[in-house]
Amino acid sequence: MTVKDRMKLAMKGDREARGILVRDANKVVATAVIHNPRITDREVEGIAAMRAVAEEVLRLIATNRAWIRSYPIVHNLARNPRTPIGTAVHILPLLRTKDLKAISQSRNVSENVRRQAYRLCEVRTPRTK
Repeated sequence: MTVKDRMKLAMKGDREARGILVRDANKVVATAVIHNPRITDREVEGIAAMRAVAEEVLRLIATNRAWIRSYPIVHNLARNPRTPIGTAVHILPLLRTKDLKAISQSRNVSENVRRQAYRLCEVRTPRTK
């Protein structure tokens, strides 16, 4: 298929086509899937957890206000090692303390994200003497 055909399919295709095309090597095709009007929150949640997607797709998900209101999407974005560091650090305050602690101990995320999660966790937990 040509890029033009894949773009059309990404914008108008069904769930199965979107699932395949979001992993496309061409960023334009992958981002077209995110702009599909029929994409559901469940699909976006799954895409946010995928490690085989372009960083631009994850950035677009993080900038969409409707999707950022969904906790599972935010959680998956924060845990995804492909999420751009600036985006991941920006959404960390939206996470629960328990999840921040898990991210601060995870080796799957970048060192900067892990360090910021640890700092936020330290600020939120009361100190006992």
